[in-house]
Amino acid sequence: MTDQMTDQTTGQTTGSPEDDDRAAIRDLARRLVATTFPPARARGVAEKGGAPDADLDRELAAAGLTGLEIAEKYGGGGGSFTELAVVLEVLGEHVGASTLLSSAVLCSGALSLAGTEAQRERWLPLLAAGTVSGTAALGEWLGGRDRVVATRTDGAWTLNGRAGNVLDARAGRLLLIPACTPDGWLVALVEPSVPGLTITPQAQTDETRCLDEITLGAVGVSDADVLAVDGADTADATRLLGALANRAAAAVAADSVGNARRVLDMTVGYVQQRRQFNRPVGSFQAVKHQAADMLVNLETSAALVDEAARAVAHDPSSCDLAVSLAKDHACELAARNAGTALQLHGGIGYTWEHDLHLYLKRALLNEFLFGEPRWHRDRVLRGLLADDGLPGPS
Repeated sequence: MTDQMTDQTTGQTTGSPEDDDRAAIRDLARRLVATTFPPARARGVAEKGGAPDADLDRELAAAGLTGLEIAEKYGGGGGSFTELAVVLEVLGEHVGASTLLSSAVLCSGALSLAGTEAQRERWLPLLAAGTVSGTAALGEWLGGRDRVVATRTDGAWTLNGRAGNVLDARAGRLLLIPACTPDGWLVALVEPSVPGLTITPQAQTDETRCLDEITLGAVGVSDADVLAVDGADTADATRLLGALANRAAAAVAADSVGNARRVLDMTVGYVQQRRQFNRPVGSFQAVKHQAADMLVNLETSAALVDEAARAVAHDPSSCDLAVSLAKDHACELAARNAGTALQLHGGIGYTWEHDLHLYLKRALLNEFLFGEPRWHRDRVLRGLLADDGLPGPS
């Protein structure tokens, strides 16, 4: 029963070259992550405050998965976001504590989309090799209250403000900081060691991840380190931030699909073993219905995430509707599946010794990471109304 459910949700049966490549990447990633990052490793990460696992990142880089989407001329694999999403799903299956989401999805993605040739030549080979990791602060863009302001002084930019809920900031060597300007937005490349910048860990639900707050006090940025900036008649930074928001949301949705898949497998295995009244509890009709609902949740989420990943790979700045549908649906239903699994596991599911709580906490954080449900639902509504030629909500 478990194998059949897994086959139905992997997307490996069409036989196209693209799907064959994704199946091979999935198999490679599963073998690598299962070996490098067993559940005991996840618990160790949680006990140490959620810093990314260096050994896991090292193995991902050695297998070429860190630079999967980076162009071959910079040492990458020349793949697309659809292949990267497969690896993110696998990490979700193992609650992997990796910088892949922050570094490959956000930092490498931003440089590939908008970097100058000098910026790409400097950073992309290091990011592809896993020698350097980076992240981006997207909180304000996605409806957060924190703000960074950029002012122009003596031919350079000065950043002041605060950015919260930044994924893996303390582990990175390169930070992408969006800031408000009189003409719109600016995206700057900043190294954590620059004077005036401090990083403070933030407490959060999922101990296998680290979220940080970045404070900037008169941090200077030269034009050479500006990735994109809006002008009076241009919106380069705005387009880049929109693309990064879509990439991040789709990545979290992919993680949630992997989470839901593993939770379903754990639950089906458990209800087949646990017995009451001399029969497996999985034979009871009520339990069958709940397991079936979990499977339907997983399959619909996987389909939406697959469509979102393809849309991001095609044009990350013009796929708002597909991404927000996938993000909201996959993350909400992964949390719902984890809650159902907790009920079906009974008392053992509430213990620290069982792995289920790791998946529940990851699913709960994913609902609010890179856009709260209300933010994405509002964007879905606006997109649907725009398609019908109707005015959006005020």
